[in-house]
Amino acid sequence: MKLAPTLLSTFAVLGTCGTVCGDSVEISGGGSLNGKVTRQAEYTVIAVDDEIQVALPNSRVRRIVSSDALANYRRNAEKAGDDAELHYKLAIWCVTGNNVPGRAAYYKQFHMRRAVELNPEHAYARASLGYKKHQGKWIKSTDLMHDRGMVSVGGRWELPEAVALNESAEADEKASKLWLAEIRRLVAVVNKGSSKSGEAMETLRSIQDPMAAMAIAKQLEDSRKDRSQSAAMRRMWVDMLGRFKNGASVEALVRAGIDDPDANIREAAIKHLQEYGSSSAIATYLPMLRANNRSLVNRAAEALASFPDPELVMTYINALVTTETRQRAAGAGMNVGFGDNGANGLSTGGKPTQESVAGTNPAVLTLVKMVEPEVDFGYDEEKWRNYIASKKTRFSGDLRRDP
Repeated sequence: MKLAPTLLSTFAVLGTCGTVCGDSVEISGGGSLNGKVTRQAEYTVIAVDDEIQVALPNSRVRRIVSSDALANYRRNAEKAGDDAELHYKLAIWCVTGNNVPGRAAYYKQFHMRRAVELNPEHAYARASLGYKKHQGKWIKSTDLMHDRGMVSVGGRWELPEAVALNESAEADEKASKLWLAEIRRLVAVVNKGSSKSGEAMETLRSIQDPMAAMAIAKQLEDSRKDRSQSAAMRRMWVDMLGRFKNGASVEALVRAGIDDPDANIREAAIKHLQEYGSSSAIATYLPMLRANNRSLVNRAAEALASFPDPELVMTYINALVTTETRQRAAGAGMNVGFGDNGANGLSTGGKPTQESVAGTNPAVLTLVKMVEPEVDFGYDEEKWRNYIASKKTRFSGDLRRDP
């Protein structure tokens, strides 16, 4: 016997007494029937009441919960009667601990609905069933969110635009990972020096998909560390990144513009950043002028020379002289030590010490003179500051009133 889905839902938790009673037969795939149960060779028969009997193939019976196991539940269900609040509390009780064996959620659902039948304004029961009050009416939360143009994704309600962006980001990430594998394969073919190397190189040069930027950036960065690729190939990576003009390519070019040991690579990266990505380059290099490392300060200034900005002159001036803090190793001399009790002893060596060493930064001076070419105060930061201050306060007009 095949039971229609609507009939199954009708008898899922209801019995003739208005509550769940009798044995409970859990059905594979969802749902349950309640009544007197008789097991046969191939079927399980559930007597829902004196007039209705349902036969289910045993293959569809997930398990049977005996009426004895539901004794406590039946007593509480009888007490609930027509009291909406008691039905609500019983619904909570059903899913607390092991009060109701089997699919307790069905029992909870039934009593929440019963609470709403008895008191349509029972806010907690309504909320449990997924309702919200909107403009004085109880409506399904799902309907309300749909009316607001929201869509459900993984249990969360989001705007369609956000969903589209997330889906696009996931697709981009997938494409980027595919390019990682493909470019790695092509580079391996090129490095073999076989008859297919030339074709693989041409395939690499012809890549136009911006989603390949992450994979190409990785090739450039890895080759910088292990020096595994020729200068020509590494320059090819830089030019390809300059072609894409997206976030991944700009990030890689900014790093190459200051970190790459090859001056030609640094110069090529900066040239591309001048066309696209100058703001990211400046935002990255400018804080480096405050570094406790003169080498880094000068490299940053050299990079910033491609993006000179008169408005940043005071930041440049403050980096003309850098005071580095260095760790000085312990000496090998002999020290005499005196204890609190008057005892003394000899020890060799000493503790490491720190020393501050001031040094000038030629690349920074060049940068300052690029934006202020009319004067030259060398590395005298104070004179430079006074000069800039006087320029800002200077007024060439006539403040006298007309007669």
